Amino acid sequence: MTQIGQNSYIDPKAQIAEDVIIGPNCYIGPKVVINAGCKLHNNVTITGRTIIGENNEFYQNAVIGTDPQDLKFKGGDTELIIGSRNIFRENVTVHKGTELGGGKTIIGNGNLFMAGVHIAHDCEITENVIIANNALIAGHVKLEQSTVIGGGAGIHHFVTIGKNAMVGGLTRVVTDVPPFMIFEGNPGAVRGVNTVGLSRSGFTKEQIEQIRQVYRKLFKGQNLRPAMEELEKTNEHDPNVQYLIDFIKRSFKGKYGRYLETIRTDKPEDIRKLWNDKE
Repeated sequence: MTQIGQNSYIDPKAQIAEDVIIGPNCYIGPKVVINAGCKLHNNVTITGRTIIGENNEFYQNAVIGTDPQDLKFKGGDTELIIGSRNIFRENVTVHKGTELGGGKTIIGNGNLFMAGVHIAHDCEITENVIIANNALIAGHVKLEQSTVIGGGAGIHHFVTIGKNAMVGGLTRVVTDVPPFMIFEGNPGAVRGVNTVGLSRSGFTKEQIEQIRQVYRKLFKGQNLRPAMEELEKTNEHDPNVQYLIDFIKRSFKGKYGRYLETIRTDKPEDIRKLWNDKE
């Protein structure tokens, strides 16, 4: 039997696995699906069309699946999809998708969202991501696997954070962050290689040293494009180097250094129509 704490409300239409634990004063909306092994501490709100995988834990005052803070949102039946083994600490907020942004916010597996983190509409958080306290993730952001976001960081909409990258605390991020790197400061910039994170993710000493050499050639000199062309030829069989170069090339193509801007589905006329409708 599902354990339900005092004064919690679970809509009769919600689908809750038998072993889910729901603490006191929680609210579960009618379109919510919660699979086996999940635990909700007290005062958790889960609403919207939200599908939650197995073995997730939601701490006090987490608010999950509410409408996006996007003026273009028209109340559509959009989704939030959460995988398995995620931890949502106190006061975390996660919004569902928007009609013009693909309709889905997606969270993968094994992620940790520390207290006060905000995940906006249409984001994709992949797997093994750690986001520290009070970091703010704007709409349409993608965090690739094993990224770390420091406390109080602010991530601009449509930014991509490459895999195994680390964003320092209080950093303002308005462009894509290359994989394997440490990105910090204001203005934010690549400051070095995320050697600790790479080691924890199972990269060998040889692989890390190769990435360090590539970092020196790409980010310590003044001629990035020629250095990329040279590295692409001399490291054609190194998947990490090739991935890093491909990532940077995509970001170059993007507006303001954000690749996802090139594939956004809302258009300038949508913004104009929004404000015309308000007049």
